[in-house]
Amino acid sequence: MIKKIAVATGGGDCGGLNATIEAVVKTATNWGISVDSFKRGWEGFIFDMRRPLRLSDVEGIHSLTGTLAQTSRTNPYNFTGELGGRFFEKADVSSHVVENIKREGIDGVIMCGGDDTLSVIPRLIVDYGDFIPFVGIPKTMDGDLQVYSLGIDTAINRAKHVLEDFVPILKANGSIGFVEIFGRDVGRVTFKAGISGGADVILIPEISIDLEYTLDFIAKRYEERARNNDGTSYVLVAVAEGTGHPITRKRVYQDKSKDSFGHGKLGGIGEVLAKLVYDRLKDDTRIKMYVRNLDIKTQSPTYNVRGGATLYSDSYIGQKLGAAAVQYLLNGAKSGMAVVNFDESGQVRLMPIPELVKPRTVHMEVLNLFEKSGLYCFGRKPGR
Repeated sequence: MIKKIAVATGGGDCGGLNATIEAVVKTATNWGISVDSFKRGWEGFIFDMRRPLRLSDVEGIHSLTGTLAQTSRTNPYNFTGELGGRFFEKADVSSHVVENIKREGIDGVIMCGGDDTLSVIPRLIVDYGDFIPFVGIPKTMDGDLQVYSLGIDTAINRAKHVLEDFVPILKANGSIGFVEIFGRDVGRVTFKAGISGGADVILIPEISIDLEYTLDFIAKRYEERARNNDGTSYVLVAVAEGTGHPITRKRVYQDKSKDSFGHGKLGGIGEVLAKLVYDRLKDDTRIKMYVRNLDIKTQSPTYNVRGGATLYSDSYIGQKLGAAAVQYLLNGAKSGMAVVNFDESGQVRLMPIPELVKPRTVHMEVLNLFEKSGLYCFGRKPGR
């Protein structure tokens, strides 16, 4: 019989997480089940950092971004730090997760996370057996999981507004602007925000940049816009942070550090592209005839895209999945499954976590549709 469950959030914060937490607590309370929030994802289970959640703690948080449970990118199978008076270096401390769950009398765990956070669950099941059910809820702003994930709609909407707000600034200065948007392996947010936010050039990790074609597109778009607007022009470029360098084909990182899941901290491709474009187009006659000195502006609105109000879709689906996860535990959950919003009909279904976390790239047939319209450049010649 389920008497106490745990809820936690791992990875990056995003819209929909608080909605999930609210629904978990409300549903569990209705069934006489107590809820503990383990703080900062897997870190909370390692150090037994928990907080009992009552209805008064969660009332009305469904529209807030961030997460009441706090979050971190902690991997119990690759832990560095002090624990129990000892210092560990890239160590497996997963046994602490299991020990603390058992010590606190937890009967089921609901973990919200993306591919890294949720990938820990199958490993725990293999190593320690199905001693309690672990249920996943997909969350990622990259949108790289197999189904709709919490946070992506809110992130796309925020990125869209960043792009739209940049346009008047670019127009006023006759500038070419670059906005670098998160997206490690998949450019889903950059692609959708770029289309809806009015970008001219949209560069994503799935497509290698043809530099010569892209430069020519930018110059032509600048000239065409200036000719049709009494000399006023601009070009807006949206680029995902995981997009490869157009010359080296390698990703650009802020430094050489890696997180506990082995990922480096991406950042800087926007600046790299801005310099390349300036060097190659500063004397291009198609631009120089309208502006004496080419102006390049860049933005990297990383955390701004995480904030703001949560869209209805993330709030609604977050609450639906949170309520469904509790019901799933009550009905005798099979561990290692994720509760997902499966399709547009609104059905909540279950998916094995290893299947859920397989990468899902931008749909190229949809991209080709926009590409062939001639309105956008995706860093390559159309028709491929």
